[in-house]
Amino acid sequence: MADEAVRLTQPTPLGHLTAGSLLRRAQGVGIRYPVNLAAQVVAALEAGRHIMLTGPPGTGKTTLAHLAAELACGPGGFLPTTATGSWTSADTVGDTVPTHEGPVFRPGSFVQALDEGRWLVIDEMNRANIDNAFGPLFTVLGGQSVVLAHRRNALGRPLSIVPAGVPVPHGTDPVRVPPSWRIIATMNDFDKRTLHDLSYALMRRFAFVEVLSPDDEELARMLEGPGEVIAPLLALRRIRDLGPAVYLDAATFAARRVDDLDCTPSRVRYEALFAYLLPQLDGIDEHGVQLLRAITDPLLDEPERALLVRAVERVLGVPVEG
Repeated sequence: MADEAVRLTQPTPLGHLTAGSLLRRAQGVGIRYPVNLAAQVVAALEAGRHIMLTGPPGTGKTTLAHLAAELACGPGGFLPTTATGSWTSADTVGDTVPTHEGPVFRPGSFVQALDEGRWLVIDEMNRANIDNAFGPLFTVLGGQSVVLAHRRNALGRPLSIVPAGVPVPHGTDPVRVPPSWRIIATMNDFDKRTLHDLSYALMRRFAFVEVLSPDDEELARMLEGPGEVIAPLLALRRIRDLGPAVYLDAATFAARRVDDLDCTPSRVRYEALFAYLLPQLDGIDEHGVQLLRAITDPLLDEPERALLVRAVERVLGVPVEG
């Protein structure tokens, strides 16, 4: 029991990853994260937990995951992947495939990352059917070994995945999980209403870290300059909490587009809205569309208003009245 208490109080050193280094690296790519967010990410990883970064779209969750993994493991030290609704255990654990030399094991992202000594970064993890994709891994993430129904080749022993400090199952070829190995995953808040629910079995194995959007005042300061023509579109956050990344992308586009002679401010706003912001509003209802028009109509000239009506019906699939 005393040994267990000592183990629980000893943080795992993670390369060059500290709250300060994470904040500095983020600023180098033009993103400002709160100090407490960086500290929370580092503390959870050092405490031995995998982490799930959750929050509105465009808050920099994926960038945060990549920066943290790179600082902890070095350049190329993590394997990035994006979950899909078609994922199965073949995508995460692996599968046996026929070759001209006989059946061989093709590792999935989980086993591939372990084989290569890299962390695993999973973007939009809750887009997967979690039980189908991760079921065989629940046992491993819970600290116990699991024997797979696969061999490296026809002459090999059955593969097992073995957490640190756990005995290797007899007669197996182990894929070992180092004590410093981590999964960093991301998911968008609003996806939880429409995509596969995260199973409780998986949620217990992750520390959830919320990545929030800055307030409108802070985000408006970030948009200052040639691209601030789209700043009035910050009001769209009344419909859905959109993060800074999507607005910064729209502002970069607008800053370039305003230099063209054919563009009015109305045209620039419409093009930025269509290209960057409208897709983020997928799933809104008729009330949301009414609010969208109430916000954008004063910002657009008549030709762009008509274009937006058609775009809403075509892109969002919501009829527009009036």
